[in-house]
Amino acid sequence: MKLVKKLIAGLPFTTYSKKVDYVVRNIIATNKVKQIPIIVLFRKNVDNIIEVRLKRLGMKIKYTLPFIDGICGIIPVSQFGNLCGILEVDKIFYDAKAYLMGSHSGLQTGAALEEAIKIKSSYLNGKGITVGFIDSGVYPHPDLVRPRNRIVDFKDFINNFPSPYDDNGHGTACIGAGFGASLDGKFRTVAYETNVVCAKAFDKFGSGFYSDILAAMQWIVDIKEKQNIKIAVLPFGTANFSKDFDLLSLASEKLWKNNIFVCSCTGNYGPYESSITSPGVSPYSYTTAACSAVDLPPRAVYFSGKGPVYFKCDKPDAIMPGVAVETLNAETTYIPKTKGQAKSGSIATLYTEFNGTSIAASLTAAAVALVYQKLGDLKPDDVKGVLKACAISINEVKNVQGAGIINIKKLEEL
Repeated sequence: MKLVKKLIAGLPFTTYSKKVDYVVRNIIATNKVKQIPIIVLFRKNVDNIIEVRLKRLGMKIKYTLPFIDGICGIIPVSQFGNLCGILEVDKIFYDAKAYLMGSHSGLQTGAALEEAIKIKSSYLNGKGITVGFIDSGVYPHPDLVRPRNRIVDFKDFINNFPSPYDDNGHGTACIGAGFGASLDGKFRTVAYETNVVCAKAFDKFGSGFYSDILAAMQWIVDIKEKQNIKIAVLPFGTANFSKDFDLLSLASEKLWKNNIFVCSCTGNYGPYESSITSPGVSPYSYTTAACSAVDLPPRAVYFSGKGPVYFKCDKPDAIMPGVAVETLNAETTYIPKTKGQAKSGSIATLYTEFNGTSIAASLTAAAVALVYQKLGDLKPDDVKGVLKACAISINEVKNVQGAGIINIKKLEEL
């Protein structure tokens, strides 16, 4: 047995190329790095024995991720061949970055969503449902914490601050687009009574490492029952994936199978075919493209990612407004000093306008909250069917619009 182990350890890591992400192979082949950040998936549940074996190889473990049977960390390149030789290792990915898919709008048009589509309900408001966001954070905006604090949980994987904040503004904008409501009722979105949990896995520049994103997903799975989380919004994407090595799509599938409805976006890398980012390519996510609500009738926007995708499924699933959408503004210099319940911050400009397929995904998530409120505890596949039944075509081709815009009035009639 010792001889077998010695022979395995002596094999070059290229022998295990089917296990190893091509990015990892390329980086190691340059011989310019001594350590490499990776995410290792296993064929069995991660236990203490596996962790001890990795530590003996010199791996510094960052996160353990039971929901995908994975471990994130940094390992010496000199030990990489030994890591590949561990029989329980399934695949090894590079700890790459994904990017948020939204930005401030310069149009200042005040997109009239209610005129463009029937996006609001006369009696549904998402009450009793919780949505989880993995984003740049959430600012304790008055419209989210008054009269009732709807930010029910927050976790910071970037700076480890204890209370809600948003040093980029993207997270606040995405949450506000679908879930904001002012005290005076002048600004009220689709699911204005829905609770929110937010994991900050993206930095102030709008990028996030896979390891932090996956740890945020693990956190959402862990608190799902406690907070009644029905929906996870993944308003980010990456074009750096392949059919055999698509880590974000794999993680999205795990969330879906944990009975969490996953709202993803097509990404902003259009207008070409097959430009949808991961995890939006996954059949285990509901992928939303972006249209303009400034123009009537609504039209798909040039930057919205388009199908087809390598999975045998139609993408996108739907299309929602993603241009000059009015939403909540964030004070990006605000930093919380103490742990505790989110308190309303002081901000001069309460509202802003945002572009991006991430905003479209948030509007879809708001519609999903209404589905759960009206129809109860459905499985994600059942919710997908309901949304398809409520969609109306905007006369674009299928790989641009999916089933069309989700019409809330049709949901009310179910």
